[in-house]
Amino acid sequence: MTDDPLLGRFGVCTDEVHPDLATALDAALAMGMCEVELLAFWGKPLVQMDDVELDRARGLIDKRGMRVSAIASGFLKTVLLGDVPRGQVGRHPAFVAELDVLRAQIRAAKLFGAPIVRTYAFRRDQMIGLGNPSPRLARGGPLPDVMLEKVLEGLRIAADMAGDAGLILGLENVRSCWANSGANTGRILRAANHPALKAIWDPGNDFVSGGVPYPEGYEAVKPYICHVHVKDARELDPATGLTAWEAVGHGSVDYPAQFAALRRDAYDGPLSLETHWHPKGPTGEADTIEDSRVSFEGIKQALAASVAVPSGSWHPNRVDRS
Repeated sequence: MTDDPLLGRFGVCTDEVHPDLATALDAALAMGMCEVELLAFWGKPLVQMDDVELDRARGLIDKRGMRVSAIASGFLKTVLLGDVPRGQVGRHPAFVAELDVLRAQIRAAKLFGAPIVRTYAFRRDQMIGLGNPSPRLARGGPLPDVMLEKVLEGLRIAADMAGDAGLILGLENVRSCWANSGANTGRILRAANHPALKAIWDPGNDFVSGGVPYPEGYEAVKPYICHVHVKDARELDPATGLTAWEAVGHGSVDYPAQFAALRRDAYDGPLSLETHWHPKGPTGEADTIEDSRVSFEGIKQALAASVAVPSGSWHPNRVDRS
């Protein structure tokens, strides 16, 4: 047990720790975590698993007395809307096909008792691959009004489905999608004004997208946050926007200030370590588990430092991109 309420709400994305679920769960427990986020294990996305596989996974989690904070997938991450007419997103074949992914997430969330299913906000035009490198534009770059309208059409349909199931649709900001920075994500959520649509706030993804995670990005999404992802990053090449993931505390995200703000604002939702930093690549159990341990130690140090952070602190690695 821990006396720090923020630390006590930390879990981990199991696929970042180990592809075998039992191994990942045991590693999370050894780090002091009781909560996990599920995306994929046993070499398979969770949304493609059958009842037997899902029941087996639930048994492993229940046996250890752990909880599931969220069900993740790539829902809407690769769907392009550029050629889709306004008012037609709900009929677009790629979007209709993606709804099967959301249905699978909802089914899994019900089974595991998870309150949140993850979404993205459709792929940004002219992105190549995962978007690294791509220009790190201030506040994530433009979000045209016409595109915002189309993004909202799709997200409202998905949020209705999640809400009807008694769940929250958590919109994660990510570099390759229209909700990339905190600024753009906040704009989408304000315009959507949907009770079931909230934010999975990822400061690391805000940074690589060109945002300033704290205070600007955080303040934009603060009213909507239902979950927080924690990872760190730094910029390698300002000319191309090339970035690299880092162990938490070794990149450019001001986590002491971010955690201090979460304390100040009485955030009481889940947080997940989403390691991403694997300097030797995902080469096996020892490396991937150790990478997560190193980042979790960085989280603990940032949490300890956050107690002494004054309001409005400024990180030495922060660059004013306004």
